[in-house]
Amino acid sequence: MNDYDVPRGIDVLRVFCGPDGRHGNALGVVRDGRSHPDDASRQQLTRQLGFSETVFVDDPERGRVDIHTPGLRLPFAGHPLVGAAWLLDLEILELAVGDVFARQDGEFTWITARPEWAPPRMFQQYATADEVEALPGPPPGEGWLYAWAWEDEAAGRVRARAFPRRGEGIVED
Repeated sequence: MNDYDVPRGIDVLRVFCGPDGRHGNALGVVRDGRSHPDDASRQQLTRQLGFSETVFVDDPERGRVDIHTPGLRLPFAGHPLVGAAWLLDLEILELAVGDVFARQDGEFTWITARPEWAPPRMFQQYATADEVEALPGPPPGEGWLYAWAWEDEAAGRVRARAFPRRGEGIVED
């Protein structure tokens, strides 16, 4: 169902898009998290939507949110929080692990969080952005992998793809 044919009450966002609107990372945001009050219901909806993550907004005024993948509840995840911060237009998002701070800067939304909340990741550099683009899926192995290459090193622009390799049916995040 990740072709954006989603039930009412769910926003679909794409974050980290290129200037031409390509790429990006889609996620679902359920503005009324109370409509899915337990982890089982949230996991089921997340699997149904087919996105790598879905954010459940439990308290929109305080910014209390909960993040789920199709297979588990996450204590923290960057791109869903960037999207939720933009959508809710809040400076603080509350997670079970602690507060995430957000700010808007023109067309960009930034978050600040504790680095230890993120899972360990491996980085694999490729010679060209075309090589990264052509990857048919994640290289063999376990754990998070970021495949990346410079698009324009002088400008600091890269082409990257993230592979969670969690075994829950989400090939790329």
